[in-house]
Amino acid sequence: MTTAPPERGHHGPWRWINGTMPEVDERALKVPVIGFLEYCLRGIGQVVFMNSPITGAFILLATWLQEPWLGFGATVGVLASTLAALALGFDRDAIHAGLYGFNGVLVGLGLALFLSPPWDGIVILWIILLSAASSILMAALAASFGGAWGVPPFTLAFNITTLTFLIAALHLTRGRLADSIAPAAPQVNGPGVRTSLRASAEATGNTDVVAVINAIFRGIGQLFFCNSILAGVLIIVGIAFCSRIAALFALIGSAVGMLTGMALGADGVLIYNGLWGFNSFDAALAIAGVFYVLTWRSAILGVLCAIFTALLFGAIASMFVPWGLPALTLPFCFGTLTFVLMKDSSKFFEWVPPAKVITPEEHVRRSHEEHAMAGSGVPETRPGPA
Repeated sequence: MTTAPPERGHHGPWRWINGTMPEVDERALKVPVIGFLEYCLRGIGQVVFMNSPITGAFILLATWLQEPWLGFGATVGVLASTLAALALGFDRDAIHAGLYGFNGVLVGLGLALFLSPPWDGIVILWIILLSAASSILMAALAASFGGAWGVPPFTLAFNITTLTFLIAALHLTRGRLADSIAPAAPQVNGPGVRTSLRASAEATGNTDVVAVINAIFRGIGQLFFCNSILAGVLIIVGIAFCSRIAALFALIGSAVGMLTGMALGADGVLIYNGLWGFNSFDAALAIAGVFYVLTWRSAILGVLCAIFTALLFGAIASMFVPWGLPALTLPFCFGTLTFVLMKDSSKFFEWVPPAKVITPEEHVRRSHEEHAMAGSGVPETRPGPA
């Protein structure tokens, strides 16, 4: 989540699609309509901290292939939230970097899944209004978190906006809640939980390679409410265009979340369908390379954050049972905030301020340059914004 200067050091045709694609951005902004669509795509990519329209395009494609109604919700959500930010005069650089789009796309996806029926006029109206509202909340939270602690609010605006509406809709005639929001009495059924990985409660369980691959890639897709291997693969490919390090830790994070659920004896249906992985994968890549320069220590820290986030998912999901509500990305927010707020507590981790976040590869290169200059005694010079 950044408005930082672009990367340096890329040559040849690869530079047009690698990293944050600053040259494409410069040209796209010369044509207002193209520029607007480009930073909407960047907003979708920013859900996984990738300021890249290619990442956003792959994610959007995954949602449309999963279900056209889901893709429509994502599209309307990111358009409404970005337009709201423009209309309210929020920081233009932040809008261009997609920082007023990522909460909106998640709101659109969440409401498309949890409201019913599809293509209903009132549901579409809720998506537009609440996605726009997420930009207002994002502006307030960003000012508060950035000013007080120097950290981003991540997807808190999405969580607060969506959960507030879903709770209110339990008692609203026009709330349009789908059957997936089903309040239930709390139950203590730990000893009776079936832990074998399986697609549904009735399916035969197993822990073979196919089941594990399903869990890992569905965990990638579930961040965008897409429960399929194809969606997970498309999202990983999109992330890899921007950062190979981020793509690797996305897979590691999803696998760690899955393994944590298995170690705890969680429901195998939830694990198989990726619900123990999606918060952990975003947390792992956030810590291992995005907000801390990648080293062996920050890599371990990213894994620990993924484990902690998975534990939070188990706890929050259980607490929400009486309301029949989803945990959404609250585990990711709380888990990742815990690990970024310790940024000044250790000398072993090199913090990357939100305004300087680019890609993990660029952070490593920049860190090496700075240390080399510091060791040689040569005054450091920084490139200005393009």
